[in-house]
Amino acid sequence: MNNKLQERWYEGTNELIKKLESREINFEKLDAIELFGRDGTWQTIKFANKVKSIEIWEIESKWENELKKNLPNATIKIRDSVSTLKSENDLPKFDLILIDNPMNVYNNEQKISDRYCEHFEILQNIQKLAKNNVLIIFNVNRKPFDYEKYPLWKQRRQKFYGNMDTSDMKIEFLLNFYEKKFYGMGFETVFCINVIRVLYQGDDMTHYFAYKLKKI
Repeated sequence: MNNKLQERWYEGTNELIKKLESREINFEKLDAIELFGRDGTWQTIKFANKVKSIEIWEIESKWENELKKNLPNATIKIRDSVSTLKSENDLPKFDLILIDNPMNVYNNEQKISDRYCEHFEILQNIQKLAKNNVLIIFNVNRKPFDYEKYPLWKQRRQKFYGNMDTSDMKIEFLLNFYEKKFYGMGFETVFCINVIRVLYQGDDMTHYFAYKLKKI
């Protein structure tokens, strides 16, 4: 790990869960899905140990055995989360949607114009998975490092967030931005919470964002 990075996903996840429970979120009653499962040992296992049920999607088949080992009670599906949400309808609905999205652009097997970026494409179709009352948790990078080295990433972020400086975005702006985005998708925000997940050179870089939403 870059010694300038301080990853606090373990502490951050615990902090997030405590804050959500203080807002009367009862995880034991929730059916959950994680859309970027990897081997399940990061945030996923923490939520999996608390919820009623969990389904996990992971694009790489190399992680399937580890997922089954680490999360024996989960439903594991090896699939491309983004393309599945885009192309399929009549998907199951969930109370809790976990989006442990990568940073930057990814899925390099596709041509550049079709590569995915952060959670941007996922959110376009998230209503296909959401119950009328849903909790959505995802990663937001407010202040990327080495940003100028990744012009495509910068371009995609500016398209998503608007024609603005996306190298150092304020939390208040981001919280309002996603509230408006979810409202445009037919959901009102009951409450929202953010928790620091990664620090870079002492600055908060990546945050967990959690939105409790209700269908309008």
